[in-house]
Amino acid sequence: MREALLDVLRWTAVFNHGLTASEVRRYAAVEAGDAVVEATLQRLPEADFTSGRWHLSDHPLDPDRVEAAQQRAKAHLEESSSALATLCSSTAVLGVAVTGSVAAGVNDEDGDLDLLIIARQGHVWRVRALAIHLEHHHPGGWRLCPNMVLDARDLTLRPSIYAAREMSMLRPLKGRRWFEALRSANPWVSEFLPNSDLAPDLQVEGEAGTVPSWWTLMRTPVVGRVIEVWERQRRIAELRQASTSHEAVYTAHRCLGHEYAHRTRIEERMAEIKHRGGVDA
Repeated sequence: MREALLDVLRWTAVFNHGLTASEVRRYAAVEAGDAVVEATLQRLPEADFTSGRWHLSDHPLDPDRVEAAQQRAKAHLEESSSALATLCSSTAVLGVAVTGSVAAGVNDEDGDLDLLIIARQGHVWRVRALAIHLEHHHPGGWRLCPNMVLDARDLTLRPSIYAAREMSMLRPLKGRRWFEALRSANPWVSEFLPNSDLAPDLQVEGEAGTVPSWWTLMRTPVVGRVIEVWERQRRIAELRQASTSHEAVYTAHRCLGHEYAHRTRIEERMAEIKHRGGVDA
């Protein structure tokens, strides 16, 4: 129990954030009730409690900084609301969820708004093209980072505690049932995090804007399939040639553009925090 809770606090320390006791329980790799987690945290000499949030003692929590990060996350969602509504309005997009820092309710001043998109069968690369267009051309879309696009027929992901926490943190914007299907396709999430479930939907108010004229052509039955193959082949070739990350995956059924090796960097940072804290197991 002790090590499992400390691991959660190291994870959140990477982001200079803190968690409530129920949130620590949610992301802990051990089955336990709220009261047990709370009592264990209170006994940990490595843990401190500031303004309702638990954090590592050697990583002090600044409540004003946390409040500012929370306000930024809300502002960034509002700023991007029209672009998000436009993406969600397409019938080729079955599910959209916010992931990463904004899903956790915080963000940096220049932070992205990470998205996981579930596309209709055979539409991964067309949907990605639409999301990229909105990122570059729609008002407020510049914060969008559609770095995960999955085909609805293949929702399995590689197991890891990092991925389990990301899955438990994501907030659906559209297609909750598809994210329930994502959880069902990856039962290892509940094995890693037995206290977690699918987070509540995120409500974002925004009016959908117009899609580019080429999107109508891309959605036609015959020409659209041809364009999907063309877009898939050229983009995969470009992305694979430019890729330097072992975490990125580019195939017909998925685009996982993890070019910054986010998982590896977080795990390395957590290891550093653990070592410096003198709590090596």
